Amino acid sequence: MSKLLQTAVISSLILGGGLLTACGKKAEKPAEKAKPAATAPAKPVKKVEATPAATPAPAPAPKPAAMTPEAAGKKVFNRCRACHTIDASKKNRVGPHLYGVFGRTSGTAEGFNYSKAMKASNIVWNEDTLDQYLTSPKKMVPGNKMSFIGLKKEADRKNVIAYLKANSGAK
Repeated sequence: MSKLLQTAVISSLILGGGLLTACGKKAEKPAEKAKPAATAPAKPVKKVEATPAATPAPAPAPKPAAMTPEAAGKKVFNRCRACHTIDASKKNRVGPHLYGVFGRTSGTAEGFNYSKAMKASNIVWNEDTLDQYLTSPKKMVPGNKMSFIGLKKEADRKNVIAYLKANSGAK
C-alpha cells in the first residue's frame, strides 16, 4: 500500500473517532466485547382465552323422573328385609313371611311361632290395617314380638304398602 493511501486511512479513522466523540458517543474499542444487559427473570405468561361475546347459557339439566310409590316402597322395605321375605318361597325369618299378606288373618302364616297377642288380635291385613300397624306395631297389638318401632312418615307407609301389594302375591 502506498504511503498516501495509508495516511488517508489513518486520517479517516482519526476523523471518524473524533466525530463519534463529538456526538457524545464513545467509540468502542475493538478489543472489548459488549456485555449483555442484565435481564429480569422471565415471568410466566398467562394464556387468556378469547370467549365469544354471545355464548348461550347451558341448558338446565333435566329433572329426574318422579319415583313411583312402588319403587319408593322398595327402598323403605329394605328396613324390613332383615326379618321378613315377600317371595313365593314363604320362608320365615325372625318375622313371618309376607307373601300373600293381603287378606290373611294375623297370626296365621304357616310355620311361624306368633305371640299370643298377635294370634288373638284377628286382624285381617289390608291397606288400612297395615297402615295402622306400621305406624306403631306395639300400640296396635300390645304384646306382639315385633321390635320395630314403626314408620312415622305416612308417605313411607303408603309406599311400602304399595310395594307389598305389587310384590307379595296380592290378588
